[in-house]
Amino acid sequence: MSDGQLSDTAVVVIAGDVLWSELGSEHILLSLRDGTYYGLEEVGGEIWRLLQTPVPVTEICRALVEQYDVDPARCRRDVVKLLGDLVGRQLVEIRDPA
Repeated sequence: MSDGQLSDTAVVVIAGDVLWSELGSEHILLSLRDGTYYGLEEVGGEIWRLLQTPVPVTEICRALVEQYDVDPARCRRDVVKLLGDLVGRQLVEIRDPA
């Protein structure tokens, strides 16, 4: 997923067949679809926390820029990359806003 393929207003939701747990600073995800476990550390875990309710990409980036000392353009690139990985593993879904 490249920057051009994901609009700022696209809404990200956790897939219905994913269970997760927070263990210290790490989030452990379990895909019930294929039985695979995944781990997200500090910033990835913060993104996962933000996904507890459907959230637009712009809100994810805004929250991270406020919380961390990161350039907004770099933040967006990194968020889009992570979301692309999560979509590819069918852990989240991207929806166009209604």
